Amino acid sequence: MGELVAAKTWRGQGETITLPVYIRDAELATAVFTARPVEAARCLAGAGLRPFTVAGRALSVLMLVHYGPWELGSYDEVGVALLARGPGNRVGLYTVDLPVTGELTREVGQDLWALPKWLMRSDLIFRGSSASVTVYDGDTFVMRASVRAGRISVPFRMRSKTHTWSRLDHGAQAGVLLRGVAPMIAHGTHFGRGYGRVELGDHPMAERMAALGMTRRPLLTMHVRRLSGELDAFEAVA
Repeated sequence: MGELVAAKTWRGQGETITLPVYIRDAELATAVFTARPVEAARCLAGAGLRPFTVAGRALSVLMLVHYGPWELGSYDEVGVALLARGPGNRVGLYTVDLPVTGELTREVGQDLWALPKWLMRSDLIFRGSSASVTVYDGDTFVMRASVRAGRISVPFRMRSKTHTWSRLDHGAQAGVLLRGVAPMIAHGTHFGRGYGRVELGDHPMAERMAALGMTRRPLLTMHVRRLSGELDAFEAVA
């Protein structure tokens, strides 16, 4: 196990990670779904957050990411998240589940950013603007998903800032609600209604995905060929 030795420094597994760190080359496929607010609220229980809604529906997000080499290694990640309101009525993306294929990123993600990372087995594959993945927790089948981005192409790079919420009941920042921002630059973006299909197993993550509407057709899909940006420390929220 590693340890948080300062507000922005983690040490373990023979590595010292000091923030900020820079994502150099990631590929992303994502799908946005709608969910019943009451089900979304159950996934936020204990976090001090409430669902962000549009026309009476909560918004959930499935993210499939491959990271090329950077400070936390090269690995795959599958995220399940919700748009949520928190203190000050601010809106951000709250990650519900975040399995990864790397032990270093699992430990660092939990301790520095209070992200719910756990180790998975997966076979994430990107083909053009499509992606597919199968996730296992040990030998237990969790989920299988395919995402194809919509046909709208963005011919220029895009800059964006994703505001986040995070909270864990374990790790170096156990019980603390954190607020963060992830400024990113996206190259080669396609989006639109697209296509998405999700098959779920018998697993807590699968149960949460079902509750968050992820077995229905997505509202929006997107593919980013190359994503880069800086990640700094998240701030504790009173």
